[in-house]
Amino acid sequence: MIIPFNPASKATPPRSKRKKVNYFDYDEVEKIVKSLKDEPIKWQTLVNLLLITGARRGEIVGLKWDAIDWEKNRIFIHVNLLYSTDRGIYEDTTKTEESERYIALPEETMEMLRAYRKWYIKTSTEFGSRWNNTGFLFFQDKSGNEGKPMHPDTVNQWLRSFAQRHGLGHINPHAFRHTMASLLLHGNMDIGAISKRLGHAKISTTLDIYSHILKESDEQSAETIADIVLRKEMA
Repeated sequence: MIIPFNPASKATPPRSKRKKVNYFDYDEVEKIVKSLKDEPIKWQTLVNLLLITGARRGEIVGLKWDAIDWEKNRIFIHVNLLYSTDRGIYEDTTKTEESERYIALPEETMEMLRAYRKWYIKTSTEFGSRWNNTGFLFFQDKSGNEGKPMHPDTVNQWLRSFAQRHGLGHINPHAFRHTMASLLLHGNMDIGAISKRLGHAKISTTLDIYSHILKESDEQSAETIADIVLRKEMA
């Protein structure tokens, strides 16, 4: 049944279209941050890290306490926590070699981490002998699993419930990653620095994903340079 030619050789495969990234605008971020103040400190801290770092869901739930550099105000991303039906919750390496990175944190986030650390110690002590000392920041509290790493899907479930309670739109973990990038791009931050913070292997990946935001920023740049150079004399 061997044929002398490939019948698909003349075919033109369809180009895959990249989906438009989902991110929150300034007003939405403000509403989310304000609503978080009424939530448990564990979830305040987790969502704060998602937004401030732009890290992936698995990278955040994969954080352990020894990954926090308290002196230099940064965290070390090097674990990706995943789940599969055959393996359950398991630790893996980050997506690429470049995804293993340090991410600087503002003082406000460090203060939240310090407060969360106190709550964490108190909670683990209350669980007593039931506590599984795995070292993960974010843990399960169900009977028999106290202290074990959080299931990654728990983040999505909690965010859906959080959005419903506060009358917010749909929220998913990856939207925080895109939001951080978009806010930094609109703030005219260096694309190389943003790419490094996101853990992209190449700057071209960042440029490709956020091309529409860069276009908006370029249009804003045109108006800004016109205000400085052309319109100042007319005023």
